Amino acid sequence: MKVKKIAALAVGAAVAGATLGIASAQVQVPEIPKEFFVKDGQPNVKIVVGSEGAAMDVVSAADIAAAIGSLLYTEKDIKVEDVSVVVKKDITEPLGKIPVFNNYDTNSAHLYTEDMNLTDVPAWWNGAAFSATFDNSVWADALYNASEDTGNYLKMRVDNVAMLDDTELSAALQLSGIRLVGINETEEKDIEDFKDFKVEVPEVVANISFVIYNYTIEGPTTTDKITKESTTPTDNLITNLVLDNSTLGVYYPEYDGYTIISESVVDDTGVTDGTTLKILDKEFPIIKVGEDVVNGKTCDDCFTYGKDWGEDYYNRGQTAEFDGYKVTVLDIDAYKDKALLKVVSPSGDEETVSLALEGTESVVLFGGGIRIQLLDTFVGVAGTTSVKLHVWTNLKVFKSGDEVVSGWVAEFKVEDGAIKWLALKNKESLSGDTVKLFDTYVVDYKSTIYGPKETSEDKKAYAMEAYVYIEPAERQYDVETVSLGDEISDTGYKVEDIKVEFSPTKAYIANKITEPITVLDTEVMEQGLENVKSNLILVGGPVVNKVTAALAEDLGVPADYEGWKEKYGTGAESGQVIYKPECSKIGGYGVVLVAGTDREGTRAAAEALLEYISKL
Repeated sequence: MKVKKIAALAVGAAVAGATLGIASAQVQVPEIPKEFFVKDGQPNVKIVVGSEGAAMDVVSAADIAAAIGSLLYTEKDIKVEDVSVVVKKDITEPLGKIPVFNNYDTNSAHLYTEDMNLTDVPAWWNGAAFSATFDNSVWADALYNASEDTGNYLKMRVDNVAMLDDTELSAALQLSGIRLVGINETEEKDIEDFKDFKVEVPEVVANISFVIYNYTIEGPTTTDKITKESTTPTDNLITNLVLDNSTLGVYYPEYDGYTIISESVVDDTGVTDGTTLKILDKEFPIIKVGEDVVNGKTCDDCFTYGKDWGEDYYNRGQTAEFDGYKVTVLDIDAYKDKALLKVVSPSGDEETVSLALEGTESVVLFGGGIRIQLLDTFVGVAGTTSVKLHVWTNLKVFKSGDEVVSGWVAEFKVEDGAIKWLALKNKESLSGDTVKLFDTYVVDYKSTIYGPKETSEDKKAYAMEAYVYIEPAERQYDVETVSLGDEISDTGYKVEDIKVEFSPTKAYIANKITEPITVLDTEVMEQGLENVKSNLILVGGPVVNKVTAALAEDLGVPADYEGWKEKYGTGAESGQVIYKPECSKIGGYGVVLVAGTDREGTRAAAEALLEYISKL
């Protein structure tokens, strides 16, 4: 059938279940099966609008078309194919683990029952084993004190705390004065009282060396039981940490038991002019080590950093911009190697400066906003005069003891024009349920309580493991995808079955309208009623819709206006929705008539049909 699209379907309110206005309560819609409108997810109907109809009839037809569009979906059972399961295992390894308490063993002396005081149980860490009461342990007075020299500290290595250009650097980390807040203030001394504590770390020091070393190390000699051959493993360890035999195994646990047999310096340059130093997340493009360039002073504990724009040539009269600073070359004296420059700041302030090549002096303007150095002047072949300038912007001075990032200060000294080491320290004592270190690691007290278990004396016994952990702030996971029949690595488990439940159990797949479903009555009549190939929805009465007039007798409605007015009245109350399941004049297809004596009646009938379709 030839069809013609006569109205856009995307009418504002014409969505599933939407109507314009309120349908008249007097318009009754007979029971019309859903299959009349759609079949197999596609339209099963054409909407016929009278060519003489009012604009409101066109709007009604568009609304009905949109409502039918909401029914265009295919219903299918949900099936599962090629299902796989993603499993993950927490493989986070602590950088440090400080023992606190552990009576999870078979030692009867470590038994704890509910009538006992936990501090009296000889299962507190005493620096060598879990064999002390609390008062005799390294946690006496809540302060971790396990060292023989400076006391109460933990040493460990942390990687990637700093970078010098492209070289990643490690730090020798020392935590001092670690304590558990409130551990010695508990009155009941019940095991539940030791379930969790806040951690306090008064002092954290990360020592960073900028000298790179090569250590040749040697491991313990082993003898093969069969061949009796002895072997001594050796390795080369390149690191920026300062090591000796007492700290090698501390900072590199994988080399515990090894000894250093020789060492050499790979690079002792350190932090110098022109390098880029990154500490934590802060970058320092170094301009001058040991000099406060902004104020023109030398110093043993500072450096100046900022953006280096490099060297370039500029002609007389040329203006160049650097981070909002505009530099204009006003004049050049190539014979006396001098240049006159005008510099305008981003805020509009202006300064005129004269630079001389002699002494290669530089000028710093606007409190360090920009620094300019004259490197050369010359006259070109065509007589053009030019200068070579080196420009820096946003100069800042960093002094030993200044904050690198919030809460962390850096201390260092300048030696022979370079920084060879730096100590990163916390500004204030760190405390909390977990203590963050550089937003990369956390210090946390964790305990695991087991029990209760009935003893022979009908008492309830408990066990507890408690440690202070230094762990990565971001957990590490080993992720594996397994399918039916696969084994999960390192567990011994095999995937025997995968159960999947769906709600709902049906999938509704939306379909698109591939051709317009709204046509004019003249098109249907030209084709001939006998050539109709689908159900019809007729919008408008016999006066405005020629197809309605042709089928009026079959539908049992008057064929003229006076007859409609006499039978149905006027206005919205005249609206009618009439359904004929089979009509012989159109090859047995069904017909729904949506009409009224006037446009108000037709609109009311259309709104009633819209509401009906929205509930299908």
